[in-house]
Amino acid sequence: MIAETFGFDSSRLILLDQMHRDRILLLEKPITSLPSPLEYDALITNSPYTFLGVLTADCLPIFVVDQGKKVIAAIHAGRQGTALHITAKALRKMKEEFGCLWKDLNVGMGPSIGSVCYEIDEKVFQQEWKPFSVSREPGKWMVDLARINIGQMKEEGIEEEQISWVNLCTHCHGNLFFSYRKEGRTGRQLSFIGILE
Repeated sequence: MIAETFGFDSSRLILLDQMHRDRILLLEKPITSLPSPLEYDALITNSPYTFLGVLTADCLPIFVVDQGKKVIAAIHAGRQGTALHITAKALRKMKEEFGCLWKDLNVGMGPSIGSVCYEIDEKVFQQEWKPFSVSREPGKWMVDLARINIGQMKEEGIEEEQISWVNLCTHCHGNLFFSYRKEGRTGRQLSFIGILE
C-alpha cells in the first residue's frame, strides 16, 4: 500500500532486521543480491529506484542525502546505536565510499521519544550525553536522543542548518505515533528515503 501510494515497486523497498547495534550495510549500484539476514541498523546506497526504510516506535529515524552524488542513507538510531555513534559512522562511510562532502549533505530526522518522556538509568547512561540530559533523581536521567545525535553530527562537521527535524515526541503524541515505552507491544512507524532516477 505504501509503495502504491508513493508510486514505486514494493520490491524496491529495503527493510532491515534492526539489531540496535552499529552495523552499516553498503549497497552499491547495481544491486544484484542482498545479504540474508539483513541484521543492520543503517543502509547507504547510490542505486537508483531504491528505497531505504526504517521502522521505529520511539527510536530516531535519520535520513541523509547528497543530491549531487545521488547517495542516500537511512539510519535507525536507538539508545544503543546512539551510544555506538552509528550516525557519525554512517556519515564517515558516505565520505569514504562515495566522496561525499559534509557541506553537500542534507539530513532529515523523524519523530522519536522526547526528553520529557525518555528516562534511563545509570547502567546505560553515557557521560558524553550529559549536555543533552537532565538528572531528575540519583541514578536516573531524562535523555534527549535527537539532540545527542545532532551533537554527534555537528562534531563530524554537519551544520545545524543542514538538519531538518520533525520535533514531535512519539510518547506524547499517541494519537499520531506508536510508542514502545508507552504501549509495550505496539506497531511501528515506517519512514523511508529513495533515489528516483
